Amino acid sequence: MIVIEYRHAKDEACGDIGAQRSTTLKLSRPLGERAVLEVTQGLPVKLTITG
Repeated sequence: MIVIEYRHAKDEACGDIGAQRSTTLKLSRPLGERAVLEVTQGLPVKLTITG
């Protein structure tokens, strides 16, 4: 999954500031110890693994 950022014009406000988003992915194999990284800075993403 790739999340794309859409920036507003400098004089516009975004009503979703601080809004949390979540998604569910179906992997071809278990995630195991593999890290999920944020693509811009390459930092690990906080995950909740269920099931």
